Amino acid sequence: MLAVIAGLALRLAQDEEAAQRWTDHTYQVIVSTQAILADVQTAEIAERGYRVGGGTAFLQRIRFQLAKIPKDLEHFRFLTTDNPRQQARAVELKTLLSDWTTLIAKDVKEPLTPTNARQSRADLARAVDTRRLVAAMVVKLDEIQGLLDAGDNEEYHLLVVRASDTQALERSTLVTALLGALFVLAVLGAVVALLMRSNVRLGQAEAERAQQAKILQATLDSIRDGIVVFESDRTLAAFNPNFFRLAGLPASLAEIGTPFERFRACEAERSAKLLPPDLFSGEGSATRRIVIADRNLDVYSTIVPNDGILIAVSDVTARVRSEEALRQAQKMEAIGHLTGGVAHDFNNLLQVISANLDLASGDATSNPRLSARLRNAEAAVERGSRLTAQLLAFARRQALEPRAINPGRLVQEMTDMLRRALGERIEVESAVAGGLWNTFADPNQVQNAVLNLAINARDAMPSGGKLTIEVSNAFLDDEYAAQHAEVAAGQYVMVAVSDTGVGMTPDVIARAFEPFFTTKGEGQGTGLGLSQVYGFVKQSGGHVKIYSEPGEGTTVKIYLPRTRKAQEDAAVAAEQPARGGNETILVVEDDTDVRDAVREMLVDLGYAVIEAEHAQGALDVLRGGTPVDLLFSDVVMPGDVQTREMAQVAREINPDIKILFTSGYTQNAIVHNGRLDDDVFLLSKPYRKHDLARKLRSLLGPPRAAGTASPAAEPANAAGTRRKVLVVDDEALVRMATAEMVGECGLAAEEANDGAEALQKLADDPAIDVLVTDLGLPGMPGAELIRQARQARPSLMIVVASGYSRDSTVDAGIPQDAVFLSKPFDVAQLRRAILES
Repeated sequence: MLAVIAGLALRLAQDEEAAQRWTDHTYQVIVSTQAILADVQTAEIAERGYRVGGGTAFLQRIRFQLAKIPKDLEHFRFLTTDNPRQQARAVELKTLLSDWTTLIAKDVKEPLTPTNARQSRADLARAVDTRRLVAAMVVKLDEIQGLLDAGDNEEYHLLVVRASDTQALERSTLVTALLGALFVLAVLGAVVALLMRSNVRLGQAEAERAQQAKILQATLDSIRDGIVVFESDRTLAAFNPNFFRLAGLPASLAEIGTPFERFRACEAERSAKLLPPDLFSGEGSATRRIVIADRNLDVYSTIVPNDGILIAVSDVTARVRSEEALRQAQKMEAIGHLTGGVAHDFNNLLQVISANLDLASGDATSNPRLSARLRNAEAAVERGSRLTAQLLAFARRQALEPRAINPGRLVQEMTDMLRRALGERIEVESAVAGGLWNTFADPNQVQNAVLNLAINARDAMPSGGKLTIEVSNAFLDDEYAAQHAEVAAGQYVMVAVSDTGVGMTPDVIARAFEPFFTTKGEGQGTGLGLSQVYGFVKQSGGHVKIYSEPGEGTTVKIYLPRTRKAQEDAAVAAEQPARGGNETILVVEDDTDVRDAVREMLVDLGYAVIEAEHAQGALDVLRGGTPVDLLFSDVVMPGDVQTREMAQVAREINPDIKILFTSGYTQNAIVHNGRLDDDVFLLSKPYRKHDLARKLRSLLGPPRAAGTASPAAEPANAAGTRRKVLVVDDEALVRMATAEMVGECGLAAEEANDGAEALQKLADDPAIDVLVTDLGLPGMPGAELIRQARQARPSLMIVVASGYSRDSTVDAGIPQDAVFLSKPFDVAQLRRAILES
C-alpha cells in the first residue's frame, strides 16, 4: 500500500511538474506577444513624436524598436513550434509587421509638416500622401493588434484547459489514494501540499525577481546619462550602453561580471581618468568634471547599499559651450558699448578740430609753414577718423549700406591688387566656387574685411608663404548652430582667407577679436583689424570663425547670409567739386563747439544758417514759418523728441525740406539691422568742409542763382557795443589767458579771483556790462555770484565759462539767458559768446 501510495505521489508530482511547465510555456507565449505589441506601440508613439516635432531622439527610438520586432517575433515562433495555428499566425504576423515597418520607415523619411499659406503644391501633396500613409499605418497596426489578441485568446484558452486538466488529475489521484490508504494518503497529502506551496512561492519569487531585473534594465536603458554599478567584489552588476559611449570604453566590457580591473586597464593610457584609483576606498558621494574626446563630462560616484559602487556620467558639453559662448558674447558686447561710446565722443572732438583746421587753412595760404602744419594736423584727424571708424565697426554701430552682391566677383577684383600690395614673397591664390549665391552686405566693408585678413596673413608669414582666398556656398546646420549660440542655422556664402603662417594658440584665438589686442610688436599694429571684421560680420547677421594651430597656419571663415535677390550694381557717382550755395540750412546740434564749427563752415560756403540746440527747438523754428531748405541734424540728441520723430514732423510741416543726418555713432533712430533707412542720408563724423559741401549739393542740386535764395534767419547778434568784461576765475593762468582773449576781441578786461572781489569791482565800475565767470570758485560759488550780480545789475550779460554743461547746472539757478562757453575755448568762440549772443 505504501509503495502504491508512493508511486501515486511520484506520478502526481511528475504530472504536476509537466502541467506547470505547460502553464509556464503558455505564459511565455503570452509575454512574447505582449512584447511584440509593446515594440509596435512604442515605435508608433515615437513616430508620432518625430512627425510632430522632429528630433534625433524620436528617430533613434523608432530605429531601436524596429530592430527589436524581428527578434521578438522569432522568439514567438520558437515558443509555438508545437501549435500549428500559432505558427500560421506567426507567418501572417511577419507579413503584417513587414508591411507596417515599410510604412513607418517611409513616414519617417518624409515626415508630415504642418500646412500653412506659403506651402507649395508639392508640399501640400506630400502632406496628403503622408496622411494617407499614416492612415495605412493605423490600419496595419489594428490588424497586427487583432492578430496578437487572437493569439493571446488562444493561449488563455489553453491555459484554462491545462489548468482544468491539472485539477482533474489531482482529484482522480487523490481519490485513488484515499481509496487505497486513507491514513497514509492523509500524511503524504500533507507533505505534498507543503512541497507544492514551497514550489509555488519559489516560482513566484523567481518571477518577481526576473520582472524587477527587466524593469531595472529598461529604466537604465532609457536614461540619457551613462550608468554602471559594481558589486562589492569589484565585478560589473548593471550598466546601460550610454556609459560605454560617453566614457569611450570598448563594448566588449559590457558584460555582467566583468572585473573592475579590465575597466582600469582600458583607460590606463588616458590622462583623464573616469575611474579614480581610490574609487572603492572612498566614502560618500563625489562629483568630478573631466574632458574625454572633446566632451565635457560630469562623473558622479556613490556607494550603493550592497557596498558596491554606482558611477553616473553626464555629457555637459553643450551646456559648457553655451556658457562659454554666452560669456564671450557678453564680454564682446560690453567692450562694444565702451568702444562705441568712446568713438562717439572722440568723433565730436575730431569734428571740432577738423572744422577749425578747414577754416584756418583758408587763412594760411600766404604762410607756407603754417599751411604745412595745418596739413599735418589734418592728416592726424584723418588717422583719428579711421581709428574711430574701426572702433565703431567693432561696436556694430557703423552705418552700413548693404545690397545684393556676389562676393566672388569682389574677391576676383581684389586679387591683383592684393598681389601688388602684399609683395612678391606672398603667393596669392583665389578660388571661387561655381553657382555661387549672392549675399546682402556692404561691398566696401566686405573688401575691407578681406583686406584686413590679408594684411594679418602677410604679417603672419614674415618669410613668405601662400595666401588663399576661397568663396563658396555653405550651410550651417542645427548641430553647428547648437554649438554656437549666436549662429542661426541656414544658407550662407563663405569667404575663407587661409595662410601658411605661424598660426595661433588657443589663448590667442580666444582674444583675437578684442579691440587693441595684438601679438605684433610695438608700433606694428593697432589690434583693430580683426575686431573690425568681427563687428562688420555680426552687424551683417553673419558669423566668423578662426581655425588655427601653431606652426600650421590660420584660416578665418566669414559666413554672410544668403539672399535670393539679384545682384545690384553700385551706383557710380562722379566726384563733384566742393561748391557752396545760398540756401538756408537749419543746424541741429547739442554740442556747442560742434555747432559753432559747422556754422562757420556753412557760412564760409555761402549758406544762411539757423541754429537749434535740440529737436524741439528745430521744430519750433519750422512751425514759426521760417523758410528752410535743408535740415542738418546730429543723430544723438537730448530731449523728449527723438531725431527720427523730428524728421517726420519736419516733412509734415515742409514736404520739400531735405534732411541730412550726421553722427559718429549710429543708433536705431536711422539704422535698422545694420542698414540705413531708405529715406535717410548720413554724413559720418568727422568730415571735412569739402565733404560737407559735396553732400549738401548732392541733396540740394545745383546752386540757385543769386537773388533767388530763400530768406534765412541770420545768427542772432546783440545790438550795442560791449564796453568792458569782468573775468572771474580762481586759476591765475586761466584768468590771464581769458583776459588776453578779451583784449583780442577788442574789449577791455578786468580780472577777479573770487566772488567777493568780483562783486566789489562791479559796484566800483559801472562800465562793466559782461561777466565771464567759472562756476567752481572758492568761498562763493559761481551760481551765487551770478545771482547777486544780477540783483545789483539786471542788464548784466552773463557768460558761464565752465567744463560743465548747461544740463548739469539746471538746478543751480543759472539764468535762462546766460551763455554757456565750454572749456577749453578759443578766441573765436569767446568772441561769438560775447558779441553775437
